[in-house]
Amino acid sequence: MGLARPTFAQQTYKPPEVASSGAVFSPNQPVVDGLFVLFVSLDADGRLYETENFGDPGAIGVAAKASVLLEWKFRPAFKDGYEVPSRMTLSFLYRPQRYTKRVPPKGFSPVLPHGQLESAQDKYVPVGILSFAYPKYPVNSVFSGSVVVQVTVDSAGDVKGVEFLDGMPNFNNLVSVALKRWRFQAATFNGKPITSKTVIAFAFQPPHSG
Repeated sequence: MGLARPTFAQQTYKPPEVASSGAVFSPNQPVVDGLFVLFVSLDADGRLYETENFGDPGAIGVAAKASVLLEWKFRPAFKDGYEVPSRMTLSFLYRPQRYTKRVPPKGFSPVLPHGQLESAQDKYVPVGILSFAYPKYPVNSVFSGSVVVQVTVDSAGDVKGVEFLDGMPNFNNLVSVALKRWRFQAATFNGKPITSKTVIAFAFQPPHSG
């Protein structure tokens, strides 16, 4: 059986990606909780020039933005072989100290980005988040830190690759297990689903002892 030929959109458009990242900052709070999604706009050189929050994350958003602005580097999108401005979805999951289950809170609404403000012929919509899951925390550990992964999501919304941009021993495998429970909406270009990348930062805190 022959290999499937790529769609026209895939042949002419390559979505942006994160080239490198650092550790993720945590808010100066004893307990933080939840998923924060940041849509970043990149220019043709891969420089970040605008950010858009999903919802009102408060201190969580401040910490996540600071992480990106200070240390993260991006590769721009390419269209017909030329660098072009684009957008990307970045997710930050702060595992709450008192939370013991591996499923998201009830009432979670999918995070579905809108397209770029461009001509209808060059409309790219980044990856969406349909559901997520918290990773477990290592037994008897008191360590805090983060694991940052870049996930390749194919045109069907399935995960086809995971690249660890910033990891921690004993935590990386827990992230890999949790990612199997995440569900994504594929990115689109000119209305057609394409393979793209999204980045997820998992911030870990020791479980609360009280």
